[in-house]
Amino acid sequence: MSRNSDAKKARRKKRQAQRDDRWIPGDVKDTLDDVDVELAQAVETFDEWLTTRGWTFDAEFSTDTLISWFFEPSAAAVADERYEPVTRIWITASGEDDDFPEGVKAVLVGTGDDQGALYTVAPEVLLAHIDSIESYRSGDTTPVLA
Repeated sequence: MSRNSDAKKARRKKRQAQRDDRWIPGDVKDTLDDVDVELAQAVETFDEWLTTRGWTFDAEFSTDTLISWFFEPSAAAVADERYEPVTRIWITASGEDDDFPEGVKAVLVGTGDDQGALYTVAPEVLLAHIDSIESYRSGDTTPVLA
């Protein structure tokens, strides 16, 4: 086997292990209603799509009602802690937290709330603009997501 083939298998194994860690156990899944199961499956599909594009699931930032991923290639040193050091996407499952109303969000590296680069978008809009989100680097012109 070639090195590329071995590396590809290792990456696949890592993705599968991460996915398995977040998989809903059968006994828990049985207690959820159909809407919860559909939502969980949609999030799992979204997670798989993002991780194949190079995004990393952020277990440290995620909670019971907030699931987060970051785009490591976008990382930059930021002097102000109010600004994100990486481009981040997250989904909230509950609108109970006023800081994170229900929906899909994206925040660009090196930006914060006061710079207008925190987006709340429909999943379809996020999917349509994922290339501009991934290519954004700190200091670039902020893309318009519409």
